[in-house]
Amino acid sequence: MIKEIRVIYFSPSGGTKDVVTNIATDISKEMDEMCISDIELKFVDTIKNPIEEFTEYDKESIVIFGVPVFAGRVPIPCQEYIKRIKGKNTLAIALVSFGNSTYGDALYELCGLLDRQGFKVVSAGAFVSHHSIFNKVAMGRPDKEDHVAMKKYAKLCSSKLKRFATTDIEGLQTRLAPLKITGSMPTKDPMRMPIRPSVGKGCVNCGKCISVCPMGAISKDDPTKVDSSKCVSCTACIKACPNDVRGFYGPISAASGLAFEKLCGKRKDPEWFI
Repeated sequence: MIKEIRVIYFSPSGGTKDVVTNIATDISKEMDEMCISDIELKFVDTIKNPIEEFTEYDKESIVIFGVPVFAGRVPIPCQEYIKRIKGKNTLAIALVSFGNSTYGDALYELCGLLDRQGFKVVSAGAFVSHHSIFNKVAMGRPDKEDHVAMKKYAKLCSSKLKRFATTDIEGLQTRLAPLKITGSMPTKDPMRMPIRPSVGKGCVNCGKCISVCPMGAISKDDPTKVDSSKCVSCTACIKACPNDVRGFYGPISAASGLAFEKLCGKRKDPEWFI
């Protein structure tokens, strides 16, 4: 019997959170309607609460894991978080958000990582959100059309999950067909973005950027200093800055933005595999 939906997400800029919480909430509502007892919906924001200890989930849980796409890959910190969770043939849903370019191998990789940790991925989806680095790309997304698509996806996921809620789970899990997800399992280390966030005038040394950086790349003594060998350009520090002084500055960043806007101006739609 399914008793819990645990939603784990990494959302430095907020776009992935929007996608994942909407889908998870709709799935929870659908599941509640056909279960005798209420299903508990729990969210884990790994920016605020990084996964530092080993956690195991059993067959009474459904785990929804959501990450943004970084250069076609699962972000480095997320790879480490997934290594600290373990499933016991636990049902899982894999979600990625991408900034209207391409999700590359990220969705395939996420499913592979979850599978290695003992999860049974029943569905996977890639949804568009506002680009975290180039602000003019995918502005306002997820929009009305995206939310309609998310509701449709959630309903399809729920329909597939229904048989697992009141029937022998293990017996049915063995008959899950593999998902035919676009992509392949990467063999090289993730590529780091060539541009990094920097600090403009007005920093008051409040330390909020330090507390949210998942890589520990910002100096605790001087938040204007960033270790470029650690930074993955996730934008968590930009989102957290109360004075809006952190961002992508300089001619290289500006030129990259113009090129990206031209390359990714055409609307991309969500894709899913069930």
